[in-house]
Amino acid sequence: MVLRGYVPTSEETLQTLAALRLQSLNSDFSTHAPFPRLEELFPPHALAKQRAERDQRLRGRLREEGASTMAAIVEKWKLLQGMGRPEAMAAYVALVREWPGFGSTLFDVDLRASPVGAVPQRLWLGIGAKAVSLYKPGEPEPLDSFCYGRISSFGASDSSTFRLSVEDRDLLFETSQVDEIAQLLNTYLASAGARQLPRPREPASSPPASDPATLPQGLCPVARPWQHRLPVGSFHS
Repeated sequence: MVLRGYVPTSEETLQTLAALRLQSLNSDFSTHAPFPRLEELFPPHALAKQRAERDQRLRGRLREEGASTMAAIVEKWKLLQGMGRPEAMAAYVALVREWPGFGSTLFDVDLRASPVGAVPQRLWLGIGAKAVSLYKPGEPEPLDSFCYGRISSFGASDSSTFRLSVEDRDLLFETSQVDEIAQLLNTYLASAGARQLPRPREPASSPPASDPATLPQGLCPVARPWQHRLPVGSFHS
């Protein structure tokens, strides 16, 4: 999840996660310890972003950037001396859980505001136990979140378009994972245990939706900015 870039956070937090991974794999720092490739510790997309930004100013220094990142990771690893494998793994998971979207399944989608019109916007569609959220790829905070009580209907418009109706808004997503999204939404809605839940969109002859007041309430907690920078040293007991 982290290496695939689905935990958006700061570069320093990514370095801390990489150091914890090294601690869990190799125990305390040693010059003789085997080093995985940087891509096995640090999200490749983050490296590519760094390299693209710096390449505009200083071409030919891509290798130096990778070395700089690895050096920063090693310095954090040294601070973890004495931490056991279980503790390192627990600290790793605890740090990842700081992201408000932890536990959500993320899908790459292209949002169309209407059937005809604007150029689709590439987003992450996050489906969690309490809400559906939209993220700009790589950003930790959602652009918008919808608790399930606000969703009036959903379903496939065609094999590559998923429709999500939220109150008076119709959101159309172009995606190759229409079925997976629908199945996951159905699973979370069923587990909510509500008396009335939004159903996949049916023909116009279907009876009108029930009063939204009958839907489960309090499913959409207010998101707080993920700004915590957990110091490496605080993991020690």
